[in-house]
Amino acid sequence: MTVHLVPGQNAPLPSRELRFRAVDATPIDVSALIVGGDLRVLSSDHFVFYNQRRAAGVELDADGTVRLQLDEVDAAAVAVLCVVSVDPASPNGPATLAREGLSATLADENGLPLVVFDVPLVGSEAAAICLEIYRRGTEWKVRAVGQGYDGGLAELVTRHGVEVDEPAHAVAEEVPAMPGPAGIPLDPAHSFERAWMIFEDAARSAASFRSSRDYAQARLDDELSESVADPSTRNSPAVVQSQARAQERCDALVAEAQRKFDGETSQLADELRAIDPLLPRSLATFESAAWTSPVTGSAVTDGLRLGELTAPDLGELRVPFCVHYPLGRPLWIVGDPAEAAPVVAALAARMLVASPAVAQRLEVVDLSGSLRTFTEPLGALLASPVVSSASDITARLTALSESVDLAEMAARSGIRDSLPEPRLVILGDFPHGYGAEDAARIVHLADHGPALGTSLIIVGDSASADSDPGVAVLERIAQQVPTSGVLTVSDPWTGNDWILTPDRLPDHPLHRASVLDSLTGQ
Repeated sequence: MTVHLVPGQNAPLPSRELRFRAVDATPIDVSALIVGGDLRVLSSDHFVFYNQRRAAGVELDADGTVRLQLDEVDAAAVAVLCVVSVDPASPNGPATLAREGLSATLADENGLPLVVFDVPLVGSEAAAICLEIYRRGTEWKVRAVGQGYDGGLAELVTRHGVEVDEPAHAVAEEVPAMPGPAGIPLDPAHSFERAWMIFEDAARSAASFRSSRDYAQARLDDELSESVADPSTRNSPAVVQSQARAQERCDALVAEAQRKFDGETSQLADELRAIDPLLPRSLATFESAAWTSPVTGSAVTDGLRLGELTAPDLGELRVPFCVHYPLGRPLWIVGDPAEAAPVVAALAARMLVASPAVAQRLEVVDLSGSLRTFTEPLGALLASPVVSSASDITARLTALSESVDLAEMAARSGIRDSLPEPRLVILGDFPHGYGAEDAARIVHLADHGPALGTSLIIVGDSASADSDPGVAVLERIAQQVPTSGVLTVSDPWTGNDWILTPDRLPDHPLHRASVLDSLTGQ
């Protein structure tokens, strides 16, 4: 049976041999990116397009379809992104994809369509990611994406780690230069990419600084060792002068590296300050004017801010750390519920405003009452009363699971009117007070809920993961964010480590009240 996907929806794949094709009113090309967990290509060889038709398990056929043999895809790959773009070879053709009519199909080896996705576009996109075919354990699934890029294929592939040196047949445009802080046009639907690019700039700048500093110190050590290698001249004035000159060279090199690094980080800080008021509230700081200005338009954000990244040896450099939104997996806030409450409130506030056009409803389990200062002002957003007794947890989780199952059946049948309202489910005090089967129900929600607008925040500790298989599964699939201690994040470009400090809801009562009021008044 053919499944008609809606944006964000996923579906299992019954076949390991697939064909991706797309049709549009505009002449188009198809291509594919084989990516890792950071959604960047494993290497330049993992971009399949007209000038490079094959990679392991992925091939562009002469008939304009992408053939996939999933068992042969690189073991390091997490997903294959199926892409369409305007055909640059089409004479006098339009520069953008047609606003309506772009349809992507994934068929099995016999040509029978498994999924169909009518890709929604704004009308200015020259390239788009239609489908994401991704691993789920030992199986493969497909997700409807529909992410468009105004800058065409060049912008799309560059954002996913492909280095574009010269225009090629399928990469005909130059990547538009990112404007500086003085005047920054910012597409809300691509705000996550802008924040991620700033992180990349910071990571590469930090790596360059560290490399220069380490080189200077290594050269100094070599020169000092060489200066004392001869015992007969070890204490001579000439050696002392030589050592002083070596130290001066080292200091000059470090000072130059520091000067360059300070200039680059200052520019990044200026850019962050400039774009903060322009970011959607899900990505903006709580000090941003975005939280006090009326919401206009109905653009849906593509990112969620978790906190700030720092490094002990990089001074005052602070970089926002953001993840894709809607979430593909739960967030687990690890720590004492009372200590975690401001972190949970900050994340929940941003998630509740992530889709201005669609009111999101709250479902909350709060046995300890630690979230009361957050949930009480938001009574109008509660889909059901807060669960405050352990005896009611199983019934609430069962109802949520059944709701997701029914919605998934409706979506697969094309009955879109019966899809439920988006929901944010906050499960506090986990796993204490939860029944033996509740972890399995939460895993079910985590697996099936995101495609239907259900997001999960888990709050508690994972001490029982060793003895409870369900908790162990959740620990493995969730994005863990500790409220105390240190969470080390390795950037995907240089492999250097950063320390994540999660954001918290503002401490000042008036500021906190202003943020909470904006949630119910949007």
